[in-house]
Amino acid sequence: MWYMKHSKLIGIFLCVIFLNFFISCAGLGVKKTAQAEFDSGLSLFNRGQYEEAILHFERATELVPEFGRAYLYLGRAYLNLGKWQEALQYLRTAFRLAPEESNKEIAEIIMDVFFKNASKLDKDTQSQILDLLKLK
Repeated sequence: MWYMKHSKLIGIFLCVIFLNFFISCAGLGVKKTAQAEFDSGLSLFNRGQYEEAILHFERATELVPEFGRAYLYLGRAYLNLGKWQEALQYLRTAFRLAPEESNKEIAEIIMDVFFKNASKLDKDTQSQILDLLKLK
């Protein structure tokens, strides 16, 4: 009898639980796809195929905009191509998204590039690097 009085409410409750479960599972699929894109990009990156790797890292960030590691490797790929300005924008994003995870790594990468290539960098890029590292 209690069931009959509250059947509509129970039905709504079960629908909400089902929808929540369905939405959660859909999000997992997107994250797995983003991770697969990142893994493909990392494989290409490790073989020195930076242009191709960039495409995969970008897809990973489109699928999961808070994927800090993908931004970090986008920055690293652009650094390896000598595209400092592009690299800095992605490294800043990685720095902002996952500071506890990647700040030290980002700082080491940038310092290494800065000191090895200081003579090749224009003044604006040097200034941006120093600002990012908070050395200025």
